[in-house]
Amino acid sequence: MKCPRCKTENGTRTICSKCGYFMYHPDIANRQKMTKGQQAVADTKIVGKKVGKVLKYVWMIIVLIVTSFWLVAGMVFLMGLITDG
Repeated sequence: MKCPRCKTENGTRTICSKCGYFMYHPDIANRQKMTKGQQAVADTKIVGKKVGKVLKYVWMIIVLIVTSFWLVAGMVFLMGLITDG
C-alpha cells in the first residue's frame, strides 16, 4: 500500500512506516465482499443474538409470574390455617 501523504511504499501495512499516516479508512469501499453464504451466517448470528435477548426477558417474566403465583398461593394457604385455628 502506498502512502498518499509521503508516497512511501508500505507493503500490506495500514500505517505508514515513514510518516505514521493511517492509510486504512473503514468504509464500504474497503470492505471485503461477502458471499451469500457468509452473509447468511452473519445474519443468522445477528438474529440469534436478538432472539436470545428477547427470550431471556420472556423467561425472566415467566419466572416472576410463577414465583408470584406460588407466593400468593402460599400466603392464602397460611391465612386459611391461621383463621381456621
